[in-house]
Amino acid sequence: MNARAILIPLASASCTLGLSALSPAVVHAPAPNVQDEVTSSAPTRNASLLQVRAKAMLLADGSRIENAALVIEDGKITRVGRGVELDTSLPTIEHDGVLTAGLVALNASCGADGELFDVTRSLLPEAHAAHAFDPDHSDFRDAAEQGITTVVLTPSNRNVAGGLTAVVKTSGGTVLRDGAHLALSFAKDSLGTISGGFFSFADAGRATDLVSSEEGGPETTDTSGRGTRAPTSYAGAARELRERVRAGEGAFGRVRDGSLPVLFDAWDRNEVARALGLARELSLKGALRGAPLAGELAQEIQAAGLGVVLGPFQLGQTRASLASVGALADAGVPLAFALDAPGRDPRGLRLSAALALSAGADRAVLWKALTSDAARLAGVADRVGALERGRDADFVLWSGDPLDLRSRVEAVFVDGSEVYRAQASATQEDDDR
Repeated sequence: MNARAILIPLASASCTLGLSALSPAVVHAPAPNVQDEVTSSAPTRNASLLQVRAKAMLLADGSRIENAALVIEDGKITRVGRGVELDTSLPTIEHDGVLTAGLVALNASCGADGELFDVTRSLLPEAHAAHAFDPDHSDFRDAAEQGITTVVLTPSNRNVAGGLTAVVKTSGGTVLRDGAHLALSFAKDSLGTISGGFFSFADAGRATDLVSSEEGGPETTDTSGRGTRAPTSYAGAARELRERVRAGEGAFGRVRDGSLPVLFDAWDRNEVARALGLARELSLKGALRGAPLAGELAQEIQAAGLGVVLGPFQLGQTRASLASVGALADAGVPLAFALDAPGRDPRGLRLSAALALSAGADRAVLWKALTSDAARLAGVADRVGALERGRDADFVLWSGDPLDLRSRVEAVFVDGSEVYRAQASATQEDDDR
């Protein structure tokens, strides 16, 4: 029987809180003994302690464990797995479905759309996306309602060097990391003065008409009809970035010494190849963003030590771009999915994974791309993306398998606090009565 429940103070009398049926969740590689943890002593009573028991828990490696439990204290996971002893005198959320880690999404401009781009300069390496973070913006609430608990705010790809990304939580105003990457771009819209419009992911896979010369793009010199803002060619952009990294000033210096990863926007094969060439030449760390047909260069991407941020995919996505997910995974390339909110609905994050699954991508790979690998590429794997001891208590309760788009989010918790609960339908209310 489903029951609507509201958390009550833990100091109150013994009780059990029920939720409606859910399904599998995602977790980073499990901590030692996470599946069969057994504690010899009873949990310590604590006013900030929260207990959750779920019918199932899906781990990041794709394994599913039944009758799993999670214990949270002061916003951190203290015990997790099967066989965890719970204090029956304390309130416990009983969930008849699946418990997962909160989803982690890369490439978003939630609450800062229009503030992460400067038309007058092509290189802004010291700009901080965190300065545009508005934690009260509705974009974050919308993302949280879709099970997304962490996003990477990313400067526009319309600047060759757009600035520093910020990893933030969708509730609580937490900045997990200010300056997680230096956002670089070989996307066509970063060259010269912006000609208007946006380069959509759907178009990117069909953008072979952009490759018009040996230089690989619409311009072959440092001047063009696109405008006067330099650089105006792919070659010019590569030369500018090469010189800046070698000079090693500011953020570029941290890129050179390897302490600051790059997030390189590159879409068609030419742009990906140029980004890879620069990454190899300068020993850059980080990930490629875009690359809808990157599967063709999967071995080269893996050899360069880069990850790939894919999507957002959409209905009608080319089969070739969806097949790239499997090719990249087979080559050992860590993956994540882009959110691209607010321009795209946050439901598109799960849609991207579901479409890749339908094209044959491995389920475990997709779980990691939504959680643990995404957190690793964001540089915050020690905090989020996994249901492991010591991690932040960011988790989601689902009505079904999260890769089944018929499933819905029932409840979302960030740092152990409930931030969203789905309203019960009229049918559910009737069943409860």
